[in-house]
Amino acid sequence: MNDLEKLSARIVAVDEALKACQHAMTVERKMSHDKHVNGHLTKAATELTTMKNGLEALHKRAETLGR
Repeated sequence: MNDLEKLSARIVAVDEALKACQHAMTVERKMSHDKHVNGHLTKAATELTTMKNGLEALHKRAETLGR
């Protein structure tokens, strides 16, 4: 497994974690009957989004350089 494949696997894992976090946000908000989402889940989703964007940029750079 080369570096690009490892980066791709990391991107997929972070994307799945982000989808799970968004699902948890929806379910938690509906179950608690709150108008707003829990701040902890919002922070987690923001951090996962930032991580995914960074990994995608790193993947693009590595792909461009041909490594």
